[in-house]
Amino acid sequence: MKNFRFILAILLLFGFSATLMGNEWANYYFPDASDSYWVYEDQNGDELTRYAIAPEEIDGEFYRAFSYNPALENWADFEHYVHPYFYQVGADWVAFFVGTEIENALKAATMEQMEEAIVLMRQALMEQMPPELNITFDLDYDVEVESQDYFYFLPTPATFGEEWTAIEINVVLTMTIDIQGMPIEIPGGSTQTVTTYTTLVESGTVTGTETVETEAGTFEDCLVIEYRTDASTETAMSVEVPQQPQGPQEQQGVTLTTIWLAPNVGIVKFEHQHEASPENEELGLETPEDQTLELVRYEIQSSGSEDE
Repeated sequence: MKNFRFILAILLLFGFSATLMGNEWANYYFPDASDSYWVYEDQNGDELTRYAIAPEEIDGEFYRAFSYNPALENWADFEHYVHPYFYQVGADWVAFFVGTEIENALKAATMEQMEEAIVLMRQALMEQMPPELNITFDLDYDVEVESQDYFYFLPTPATFGEEWTAIEINVVLTMTIDIQGMPIEIPGGSTQTVTTYTTLVESGTVTGTETVETEAGTFEDCLVIEYRTDASTETAMSVEVPQQPQGPQEQQGVTLTTIWLAPNVGIVKFEHQHEASPENEELGLETPEDQTLELVRYEIQSSGSEDE
C-alpha cells in the first residue's frame, strides 16, 4: 500500500509539473498582463490595436481577455486568428473561445458574396431568355453555420511538424429560384432549390522558427504556425440533373494562413491567403484579397500572468 501511495504521489506530481510546464511554455508566447498592448498595421495601412484586459468568467470558466480598437463593425471582417476576445491557456492547448464569432463572421461573409452572386446570376439568366417573353426570376438564399466553440490555436508545448485539427465548421447554403412566365412546364415546378453542405476543416502545423523584422523591431526564434483550410462539399437539388456528380467533392487549399509568434511578445506577423475558387470564377466573383498584419509598436507589462 505504501508503494502504491508513493507511485500515486509521483504520478500526481508529474501531472502537476506537466501542467505547469505547458502553462509556462504558453505564457512565454502569450504574455497577458493587463494594460499590455500591441499595434498592428494591415496591407492597406490601417491600424488595429489589441489590449490585454482583466480575465472574465463565462459559465463558470475563467478566460483571458482582449479588447480592440477600432471596435469591429462588420462581422465579415472578423479573423479568429488575431481577433479573439476570450481565450484559455491550459496544459494541452492555447484555445480561442470564438465559436459564436466564427458563425457570425462566416455567415456575414457568405451573405456578402451571395448578394454579389445573385446579381450576376439574375443577369446571366435574363440574357439567356428571349426578350419577347415576360419571364421573371426571384432568387433567394439562406445560410446556416455551425462551428466548434474553440479554435485550437496551438498545442502546449508544440512539436515541430506535428499536425492537429484546429477547428471544424459546417455550412449549409440553400438557394431558391422561382421562375414565372415560362411558356413550357418546368420539371419539378416553377420553384427550384439547390442546397450545398460544406465542411471546413482547418489544420495547424508548427513548421519551425524564424527571425522576423517589422517596424516594431527584430524578433528572433519566432514560432512559425501554418493553418490550412480544406473543404468538402456535397450538393442536393430539388430536381435530379442528368450526369450530376454524386457524393462529396473535395476542394483542397481554400485558405493558407501563417502566423509568427515571438517569445515574450506574441503575434508579430500574420498572412492570410485565399486560393482561387473555380465556382467563384464561373460566377465572375473575385478572389478575396490576401490579408497581412505586422506589429508596428507594442508594450508588454512586467507583471506575471493573472491566471497563475
